[in-house]
Amino acid sequence: MKSLLYITLMVSFNFCMPSMAIAKENATWIKSTFFRGIDPSTKKKLTNKDTEDLAQRLKTEHIHYAYMFAGPYESDGHLPRYAFSRRAREAIKILKQIYPELKVFPWVGGIQNKTVQLERADWVKNAIADTVKLVKMMPIDGVHLDFEYVLFPDKKFNHKKLSTENYGEHWVAFHRQMRLILPNVFISTVVVSTASGTKPWKHKHLLSEIKEVSSVINQMSFMFYETSLHEIKSYKANLKEQLEQIKNLKSMGPNSPQYLIGIGTFREQKKLRSYLDLGFENIPAALNLLRELEREVDQKKPIIDGLAIYCEWMTTDQEWGQLRNYLK
Repeated sequence: MKSLLYITLMVSFNFCMPSMAIAKENATWIKSTFFRGIDPSTKKKLTNKDTEDLAQRLKTEHIHYAYMFAGPYESDGHLPRYAFSRRAREAIKILKQIYPELKVFPWVGGIQNKTVQLERADWVKNAIADTVKLVKMMPIDGVHLDFEYVLFPDKKFNHKKLSTENYGEHWVAFHRQMRLILPNVFISTVVVSTASGTKPWKHKHLLSEIKEVSSVINQMSFMFYETSLHEIKSYKANLKEQLEQIKNLKSMGPNSPQYLIGIGTFREQKKLRSYLDLGFENIPAALNLLRELEREVDQKKPIIDGLAIYCEWMTTDQEWGQLRNYLK
């Protein structure tokens, strides 16, 4: 989930339209430092002030859901020990003290054919068991699932182990099993854009799979980023198609989940340069286009339930300022 422009459906917009309700289900992804107690990259130790500053940032920017990295699932399906640590519990306590309305979701998942093995019954059993353990042990409000099938740029994975043709059914089955075991827990998940013209570097799920999973979860974020669209007309047409798909999904019944669109704040990465166009894949342009297209698709009510920002640790003060009017 790395790029300049991410459109996941979780951090909401202020549409500046009095007749429209304002979506408030905003979210952001947060690095594992707050559960580990140490930054895995810099080895800098976490302080209580770091957590307090994070809580204030989330409160100020109207972020309702915090996806705290607590993974990835390991090669045997178990979660890493730090996800259950005292430091993780203390971080959640501090966040809740400063911002009681915040919903804290451990962010778990990983990359298929690396540590994730959705085709293995023993792996799935361990992954679900540890997630249930996490829900029971920690003062959390739900779980955020992020499974990825990487097609490019990392070519180290054995894609023949579980092919893209069979990946979707196992992905759906995992969500169904999770719901059966945790019938009353808020379950969030994330996918890449399902618009027909997008060509992300991760596997794109079929709409039939999106519909199946939508029936057993509470929230789904669509990442509209690194689409391989390099012409504004086609980019706009595909974003409109994504919004139309979400509108249709929400019309299927009164119990549809929240649908979010994700905005990314990553700097351009050389290896992913061909997947994005910085001319229009930036925060101001993306937000303006989203506002315009959502009104075009439905003038009576918002289509998406919020925005999801990828990610908190890469978002600058200037970028939070650009987002602020849409997050209120």
